[in-house]
Amino acid sequence: MSKLLRRNSLLVVFVLAVIFFTILRPAVFPTIANAGSIMSDNAVLTLVALGVMMPLIVGQFDLSVGSVASLAVMLTAGLLAHQQLPWPLVLICVLLTGAVAGCVMGLLIGYLGLDALIVSLGVGSAISGLVLMYSNGQVIYQGIPKTFLLLGQTRVVGFVPLPFIYALVVAAVLWFVLNLRPAGRRLYAIGGSPEAARLIGINLPRNILYTFICSSTLASLAGFVQVARLGAGHPTGAQSFLLPAFAAAFLGATSFRPGYYNVWGTVVAVYLVGIGTTGLFMLGAQTYVQPIFNGTLLVVAIAGARLEGLRKSKVRATADRPTATDRPAADATLVKEPASAG
Repeated sequence: MSKLLRRNSLLVVFVLAVIFFTILRPAVFPTIANAGSIMSDNAVLTLVALGVMMPLIVGQFDLSVGSVASLAVMLTAGLLAHQQLPWPLVLICVLLTGAVAGCVMGLLIGYLGLDALIVSLGVGSAISGLVLMYSNGQVIYQGIPKTFLLLGQTRVVGFVPLPFIYALVVAAVLWFVLNLRPAGRRLYAIGGSPEAARLIGINLPRNILYTFICSSTLASLAGFVQVARLGAGHPTGAQSFLLPAFAAAFLGATSFRPGYYNVWGTVVAVYLVGIGTTGLFMLGAQTYVQPIFNGTLLVVAIAGARLEGLRKSKVRATADRPTATDRPAADATLVKEPASAG
């Protein structure tokens, strides 16, 4: 029972949070409109968090996702409004831009062995400068086609937003790759022990490169969807995704597959954070509460993931230790041998 509870702890907290805010705000919180709003508002963050999760699986950090998403936001808005390109071509351009950014980081980190924190921070800073240069610090909101906005503002069956469906599809694909394909097992092997993974023939640099490409590509997709949702491009609007994305990834590692960064734990964690912030705002909390909430949650999530990792290490060490029933058998053999010799 305790193992089942630990594996599904996030779901339990999720349900308790819904019940808590439903009791306190019964007229506004448990409504279809609010549910649709929470799904839509956090779909973009889900894409960023899933991207952040990929380098974490192999023991690396990508701090550039906020900047990459901001670049995607401005490219999407600019190419649609100024160059008037069709949105499928814009999507390809945006995803390729993100893939190139991830490739640069992956090559520097995976093949040259540079520190991921420094590289991703430096690349993110450079991209932020490019965003300001491209946008001149201006918000782009005129000239975005209404047909494009349907991609982000349409709701299926009346209340399920399309961005939420996009996030679920990406999550399902990642879950399939990470849990049912050899590529996923290789990534988890690298995260568990890079040296052991190298000794069994896994190409560490190449797999690290793949995770950074995936991270930046998903951040770019998030920026594209953000413009479709809001109908405008803000040069710094996606920077705020960085902290809650890491909080969700770390918090997700405490549930479903405790001790491992996993897809569904990350998704549930994103929406747990979304329910928490929405509920607090409905209770009258000020806007400064959100960064306090996100920062505190990140620290708690990191601590929880670390404690779960220590617990799993202790369990493995105990399993490898000889049991009490094994020792007497060994002792009896040692005693019998001299007796039979005499």
